[in-house]
Amino acid sequence: MVQARGSVPAAVDLRLVPAVVLTLAVCLAIPQIPYDAALVLPWVLAFSALVATGLMMWASSGQGQGQGQGQGQGQATGQGQAQIPDQGLRPGEAPARHPARRHGRTIAITALAAIALWIAAVAAVQAVGDRAPVRDSGWEDAVAAERPLRLSGEAAGPAVLRTGTFGDSWHLTVAVQAFGHPSREIPGGAEVVVSGGSHWEGMESGAAVCFTASPEAERGTVFARASTAPQAGSCSDDTGVPGLDGAPTGRDIVRAAVQQAAAGTVGTAPQLLPGLILGDRSAQEPALDESMKTSGLSHLSAVSGANCTLIAGAVTMALRSVRVRRPVVLGAVLGVLVVFVIVVGPEPSVIRAAVMGALGAWAVFFGRGRQALPLLCLAACVLLCWQPGLAGEPAFQLSLAATAGIVLAARPVEQWLTAVLRRVLPGPVAGILSAALAVTVTAQVACQPILVGMTGEFSAYSVPANLLAAPLVPFVTVPGTFAAALAVPWPGLAAAVFWVVGWPAAGIGWIASEVSGWPGALHAWPEGPLGAGLVSMHVAAALALLWLLMRWERSRPARVRRLGVHGRPRPAPVGQLRWSLAAAWTTVCAAAGSQLGLVIAPPSGSLPDDWSLAACDVGQGDMLVLRTGERAAMVVDTGPDPAAATTCLDLIGVDRVDLLVLSHLHQDHAGAAADIVGCCSPIEVLYSTMESTPGPGVPAGARQPVPGETGRAGDRPASGYWVDWTVLEADPEAGNENDASLQMTATVHTPEGDYTVLLTGDMEEEASRALLGQDVLPEAVDVLKVAHHGARNGGLDVVRAVDPALSVVQVGRDNGYGHPHPSVIGELERHGPVIRTDQHGTTVVSLRDGELVPTLTGARAPEVSGTRPAGGGG
Repeated sequence: MVQARGSVPAAVDLRLVPAVVLTLAVCLAIPQIPYDAALVLPWVLAFSALVATGLMMWASSGQGQGQGQGQGQGQATGQGQAQIPDQGLRPGEAPARHPARRHGRTIAITALAAIALWIAAVAAVQAVGDRAPVRDSGWEDAVAAERPLRLSGEAAGPAVLRTGTFGDSWHLTVAVQAFGHPSREIPGGAEVVVSGGSHWEGMESGAAVCFTASPEAERGTVFARASTAPQAGSCSDDTGVPGLDGAPTGRDIVRAAVQQAAAGTVGTAPQLLPGLILGDRSAQEPALDESMKTSGLSHLSAVSGANCTLIAGAVTMALRSVRVRRPVVLGAVLGVLVVFVIVVGPEPSVIRAAVMGALGAWAVFFGRGRQALPLLCLAACVLLCWQPGLAGEPAFQLSLAATAGIVLAARPVEQWLTAVLRRVLPGPVAGILSAALAVTVTAQVACQPILVGMTGEFSAYSVPANLLAAPLVPFVTVPGTFAAALAVPWPGLAAAVFWVVGWPAAGIGWIASEVSGWPGALHAWPEGPLGAGLVSMHVAAALALLWLLMRWERSRPARVRRLGVHGRPRPAPVGQLRWSLAAAWTTVCAAAGSQLGLVIAPPSGSLPDDWSLAACDVGQGDMLVLRTGERAAMVVDTGPDPAAATTCLDLIGVDRVDLLVLSHLHQDHAGAAADIVGCCSPIEVLYSTMESTPGPGVPAGARQPVPGETGRAGDRPASGYWVDWTVLEADPEAGNENDASLQMTATVHTPEGDYTVLLTGDMEEEASRALLGQDVLPEAVDVLKVAHHGARNGGLDVVRAVDPALSVVQVGRDNGYGHPHPSVIGELERHGPVIRTDQHGTTVVSLRDGELVPTLTGARAPEVSGTRPAGGGG
């Protein structure tokens, strides 16, 4: 290979990638698999590593003997390898691969396998060692029992308010150090996400607490609903478990000083500056927090590798601009990152962010992306061997993905952007903006599959929002970090710096608020094979873009001419290159088109004329509409939000309600009843409740039906739509309001035929089992309105008894109750398709040729309400 001009970028070194993948998989698996299997896994990995090492050594010895024989033959002939014949090759034809080359490849593969297995074995030993004391303490068994426990620990962050349909609740993460009575220590502690009432308001990070709660594990996270108010200090008993003094740490002092110094800044800056600089989101109000998530900017208000990259980059560019030598610059960058870790707090997540940030800066600002990849892999392996629990933390996964995207693609993206921006901007400004945009875009694209897997949603405008916010981030992060170091000794000077950087911070808040209000800003990602296929397509498109960028990078700065055997020009594989380029661009366009299809809502005329059932998305609540005429319907429940309820009726063209049914009088089922009465004047209203008086929300003239009562909604007009209904149960003496829910069957008549619907309200498992014992439920139904938003306490007996062809789960997005429960969804899917308003939005159903056909309208609730921890009510 002869170089024509310029320098050729180094090849990508992927040799340690298998080690990272295997180590990450092992660290994720050990906390989830049975403990006995976890004990065996390190031995299996170590044995496999020994086998791979032995194969490598055997292959190496074989190659050495082969080379010795070849050299001996060459010396005997006096020719060596100089007289290798042409073998009659045609022009452009490659010679046969030499056996020694194949042997060398075998050695390399076995060596890489041995390295990966040895590293994974070390991490497995550490992971089992971390899990063993926790298991021996009885904590895992106590969580699995899901019974109330007395917990003693330390708040890992401040309590955050979340508003809900049934009142506000406070959430925080507690590092539990002891549990039970008498107390038993948890070696190393265990994190629990706690929710409670107003007693938890004002709880600060580092405070020692003692409380009683009911823990429940879900997807590797332990949630706990507090049943008592927190008591300051650790739980005291005769076991002598050491208490916590609750004294503020240096990190707490710095965070408090930063919040105080930022208090006088403009707009939303007082809320955002602590998060943008120190990852402290405690000052963010729920509305702003939701806007940051919806717009895809929430990663900015966390301690991330990208932020550390910008800090390191600022130091690099400042020193290189005055011609400081590269070793000195590297030392200064490392020193600044050490100061950053000290200021923010030397926690594993902060150390992880600093390491990833240093590698990102090495890739972007030193132009060493290819060399940074093996360093990234090595750093990830070391971090996982040190703290295997990092593998399960979303922050680590996002940081690893973001840094990988930065080290591989940020440099060519930055070069391309610089070439474009220099046409309209001064060189230094173009360089700064190009670097910031390259870091943001490559990190966002790399993180997208993980974000989708975490949330089940994606922000339609996250890329443009990040492009708008990226130029502002360096002007906040870099000077803000230095101001944070001054906040304790010189608060006045820090406040002055914060006032200046508060303007770009407020700009980020404005971008988040504006973008989150754009139509269709947040969309549910499809589940099942379709969702997995789209994620795979996204990953393939990202790899194709990376290949295209690398090809552009290698072809633009340096033209390379490849030479064949005996110096003759080697013909370029033109046809193969064309096919590769076509495949790459096809993959990119297909991925972009498929995700654009998820973003673009169906046109307003997409509502089918033959709809007969509508599951309205009203947030965390129920509202089912059964058609009874051309513009008339029977409405079952109204949801909590009047705007969402009336919007749904407008969407499906209903302006007359023949029958309004309120299954029970909780807000999430009857909160908008008065507005439905005001807009559509129901002919009749039925309700059920255990309360002696129905309350002001029940319309005048409403009545409670009795079991066995039947009726008809609609007058069999020429349209051919009407509903016959039967009351199965309405128990005013039930033990709670959920169990007092009105149970009904409805037969929906359409011009195409009839089908049955079972309406269950929020009835819970024991009451449902008693209803089954009365033998009043039908043997089978076509549509089941699933009880209690798919909560686990709704039970599975009714589902199995009526074998629904189609199930409807009405539930709000991002609800904190944990609705719907995976076990319920799994059972429903065994019987037939499932409509979920949290994922599908308002959905209508038509009967065609004897089949129930759902149609997504693209309409979503204006707001989603109901945010309590998993297992909560509602």
